[in-house]
Amino acid sequence: MKFMKLFISVLVLSITVFLSINSWAAFEIHPRLLVEEEFNDNIFLDSNNQEDDWITTVAPGITLTYESRSIEASIDYSLDYRFYQNNEDENLDNFRDVQRADASALFFSGRPFTLLLSETISREAIDARDDNEFNDIENRSTVYHSAVTPEYRLQLTSTFSTVFGYIYDRLDYVDGRGHDSEEHQGRVSLVKLLSAHSEVYARYSYVVHQSRETADEYDQHDYTLGLNQQLGGRTSATFEGGYSEVEYDSGYETDGTNWLVDITYQLSEPMTLSMGYSQDFTTTVEDGMTESQQSNFGAFFTKESLSLSGELFWNNSDYVRLDREDEAYGIRVDVSKPLARTLSINFDTEYEIAEYTDITNEKVDRFTAGVYLNYEYRRFLASLGYRYRINESDLDANDYTNNIVTLSATVRF
Repeated sequence: MKFMKLFISVLVLSITVFLSINSWAAFEIHPRLLVEEEFNDNIFLDSNNQEDDWITTVAPGITLTYESRSIEASIDYSLDYRFYQNNEDENLDNFRDVQRADASALFFSGRPFTLLLSETISREAIDARDDNEFNDIENRSTVYHSAVTPEYRLQLTSTFSTVFGYIYDRLDYVDGRGHDSEEHQGRVSLVKLLSAHSEVYARYSYVVHQSRETADEYDQHDYTLGLNQQLGGRTSATFEGGYSEVEYDSGYETDGTNWLVDITYQLSEPMTLSMGYSQDFTTTVEDGMTESQQSNFGAFFTKESLSLSGELFWNNSDYVRLDREDEAYGIRVDVSKPLARTLSINFDTEYEIAEYTDITNEKVDRFTAGVYLNYEYRRFLASLGYRYRINESDLDANDYTNNIVTLSATVRF
């Protein structure tokens, strides 16, 4: 299979290095096995004819890491089999669907020339309007994402450099609704170090996007100016502004401005505040390119006795070649607290209001909450969890509630 070629190359290369006679000191291998039982009262997220089922997950996995002067490599690989008691046609037992991976190999870190190889295999939403990561049936596909990134930094003076880079990026979807694609991106950056805490840069990139859907093929030119700034010991900021031109092979053209603001402020030792805004062109799984805007404001509190994070978010996607616009805003909160040396509890919740402008003009309120009790002792981890979701839409067919209870055990070696 085409989407396996790069992953196999990365895996073989890493194992070759791992097994060399002089590399064992820097090599670690950790197998694991996860078994989970889940009760789901609405596996198809149906508004009326809710169907429940018991789902068994068996996921053997392995983690490999290697680090030396010339290479930093890691592979996290597993086979996530899911078996439905009453709906066997929904089983995830096909090899293409059950693979999960997060693999990377970085060569020559810190030197003028670097090479990064990466591969991820994951389950992702096909339509971003309902990205429910806790349901493995509706609106999801296994996706293989491969990337090769060589880069060369030419140091012209002690404070001025030119960076040449290339990215090969490939996406392959097991579900036919996903649009497989390849991207070739060449880029050049001029980087000027103003001080130990300030850096400015100018970047040009040229992208050739090729897709299984020929209507989605295009060339893109990006022009960007940016600043990285460290303001004292507590505040760091990145600012970018730029312009993009997109030229489709069909003759359609569009353009727009790009913006990025990312500010982090450490209010105190345990408390950090962050604020961000971005605007750029992105490509969706099945509906082509969007001009996307995202903003967030978050607060993060971390101590041994408690971890707490809260974030306000807003995002908007204006589809370039469709009469469609998606807008959503809301709040999410995560809490983690140790109850004893081996026992902890995690709680997360999110509330989102979304409006979809197209032929449906749908409005949706979503509320999701989950709580997990975790027990960890040496190589053994057990977790008992409950998750609730309600989707309230002005289209009755899209109304649903979902309750999920899970009990899992993981053994690591």
